[in-house]
Amino acid sequence: MTLLLSWLVSACVPSADGPIGARLPTLVGSKSAIDITRPDAKSGVHGRIETHAGLRVLRVWGTPEERGYAHGYLLAEDIQKIMNQEFAARFAGRPAVLQQARAALPRLIEYPDEIAVELGALWRGLLARNPDRRMPDLARDFDKTDLLIANALDVFGLMGCSSFTVWGKQAVGGGVLTARNFDWPLTGEHMLDHTLLIVQMPKGKTASASVSWPGYIGSVTGISRDGVAAYLHVGNARAALPQPSSWPSAIATRKILEEGAQDTARLKKAREFLDYTSPPVGFLTHVVLPRVRNDGPPAALFETNVEGPMLGDAPPGALVVTNHFQTRKDGRKASRDSTGREEDVHNGIAGCLKVGDRSVDPDEAWQILATVERSGSHDFGTLHSLVFRHEPWHFELRVADHGADGLVGAPSSSRRYQLTREQVFGLTGNGGK
Repeated sequence: MTLLLSWLVSACVPSADGPIGARLPTLVGSKSAIDITRPDAKSGVHGRIETHAGLRVLRVWGTPEERGYAHGYLLAEDIQKIMNQEFAARFAGRPAVLQQARAALPRLIEYPDEIAVELGALWRGLLARNPDRRMPDLARDFDKTDLLIANALDVFGLMGCSSFTVWGKQAVGGGVLTARNFDWPLTGEHMLDHTLLIVQMPKGKTASASVSWPGYIGSVTGISRDGVAAYLHVGNARAALPQPSSWPSAIATRKILEEGAQDTARLKKAREFLDYTSPPVGFLTHVVLPRVRNDGPPAALFETNVEGPMLGDAPPGALVVTNHFQTRKDGRKASRDSTGREEDVHNGIAGCLKVGDRSVDPDEAWQILATVERSGSHDFGTLHSLVFRHEPWHFELRVADHGADGLVGAPSSSRRYQLTREQVFGLTGNGGK
């Protein structure tokens, strides 16, 4: 098999038939406490769709089976729509590439047991709604293997991205302030219009919220209920095939968010999870802890290639991440695009620290993200951006839009959603963490 596979873009539950006839309302600003041991009274499954500040939120709870089934059941039509459009855009003109990926999937990709269960249940939930699964451009129906391919796109694809974290006196109000741009090939407006927040409330684990799309259960941009944030960035490793039976990096990121360990222990678990990944062109995983530490910075950078992860050197000040390794030296030369964005972000932070209150506030964080956003292009751009702080709480998400001159990158877009802690993580009882 060739390296082509590395470059495809350059898982008591409801019955198998589901709760027939259940109403699937969109709940706006619901304040009812969630009992994660029971299905939702209106949807009939362990989940519901809410809207907060104009942003759709899929909230699922319980066991992996319960959460996966609710996801597939509640978003069946959305999943089919976005997958049909995405697969047509990526693979209709090169069906052999998709066939290669489908054939290689069992050897290259392995999902942790609970994730495999969740994906299997998601598929059953989707089938229970019986959506039209036809993919006209591929002359066949969307199937479960396609769902598994979609949830491993970070193995097969590339993403840009810029992020930074400041803390303590560097952040207005103190605490740990972090921000991120997600840069990704724009295959169609479905990637923007279907963006939503998926809140996982797993039984016995820490809840997490990920900026995502229907049918996608990994986390490229996410936070946990206890205040950890994690972002994926493509790296500059020397291209190589992933090791057999590797986890997608976005699955490892979600596991980091759900872990629940504190500070140093959380970072140790992060490295353990990333050991299961093997990204063919490398990934950088930016992990942000919720509080200032006495024994080191509250943010860490893991640089991972097919040989495993390396913890980056602790930064002397703010941590800025773009798309090149900063500690390991076994990769390709860093691109000027990546080093230039890194320099721009550092300059933006330094500018805030030299004037006025000599610190960065959320509005200034958005200004810094805007200096490195990708706009104007019709095939690549900053699709979403996040500014987050656990204490004092700040969660603001922006999603790109289309303007007269092309894509309006997320930091400059009018699609802006500022959510409270309760709107993100809800109210839980009976075992919710």
